[in-house]
Amino acid sequence: MIIFSVICALSMVICLCSVYFPPGKAWLVAFFGLFFIPLLILNSGLGIFWVVVRIRHAIIPLIGLLASVPLIINTFGFHFFSKNEKDEPGRSVKLLSFNCRNFDLYNWQHNSDTKKNIFRMLMDEQPDVVCFQEFYTSDEYKGWNTIKDLTEKLKMPYHYFFVSNTVEAHQWGIATFSRYKIINSGTVDHNGRDSRACVFTDLQIDSNVVRVYNLHLQSNHLSYSDYNAIDLADDTSLNINSGTSILKKMKHAYVTRGKQVQMIAKHAQSSPYPVIICGDLNDVPSSFAYHELRGNRQDAFLKKSWGIGFTYDYWLPLFRIDYIFADPKFHINSFKTGNEDLSDHYPVSASFTLNQK
Repeated sequence: MIIFSVICALSMVICLCSVYFPPGKAWLVAFFGLFFIPLLILNSGLGIFWVVVRIRHAIIPLIGLLASVPLIINTFGFHFFSKNEKDEPGRSVKLLSFNCRNFDLYNWQHNSDTKKNIFRMLMDEQPDVVCFQEFYTSDEYKGWNTIKDLTEKLKMPYHYFFVSNTVEAHQWGIATFSRYKIINSGTVDHNGRDSRACVFTDLQIDSNVVRVYNLHLQSNHLSYSDYNAIDLADDTSLNINSGTSILKKMKHAYVTRGKQVQMIAKHAQSSPYPVIICGDLNDVPSSFAYHELRGNRQDAFLKKSWGIGFTYDYWLPLFRIDYIFADPKFHINSFKTGNEDLSDHYPVSASFTLNQK
């Protein structure tokens, strides 16, 4: 049990290190961040065990728990009783970020009304700015001219759409829609035909200009068979045969995300305007990607919510991988994680009050 305790404590220390080491230099370390919550539970349980059985050995899991403190602060929200503040008319801006999974174009949700329900959700939320990842539109495919529908139904006359893939009249990519005028826009990083990208839009909001980054970082690209292999990990032969493939995919994803976030963070640092960064990071709070992009910015979830706040609903409800980060110059009035089954991600939204010039 002592050896197991040492392994768990050491793993937590490595987990903390994964936040600070670029995956390109230490890719194996990055994997430990994914297991932060299980490691926290193990070290806590071992701490209680050793206090009861032999208290002097409790120092081992205590080291692991001390290493976990910065990660606990980034992972869990503690605002159990706080209420969202009312928006100030004319000063508050509501932003919603959503990996909409192509509006369920391929009927992954097994619900023909998913696209309609997404639009209903957006009408109910009434955001001023919407950042979509895995966006799809078509001028010719009946009922799928999403740009036109969003512009008319949400009364958002301004948008910027980065097209990452085109097949005839079908277009996929990442898009930002706004009720405020977009005075400048562009891309930070993209990988050819891959839909992973980062776009920025400069919004003229009264006398202020705000830069919004909408991003979708590199995915692990795990297939259904990969997830099944993880679920059936007790079958040794299956685990060995599939493990190498899963490891290679995740290594590539971690290294690529590390490069992407460094490029985005550098771009945001040079912004002449206050910055909001939102989107699908495909990584947890105990990761280099989160640490690098958040920097000194506010995590809207941590400011206004509680619990884990998971946003990915595919495998286990433990992963918060969709975020909204705001410049310290903003006051965060509210935050919300959606709970409707509209995609494999839940939408996240936050309301901000802009400082007057």
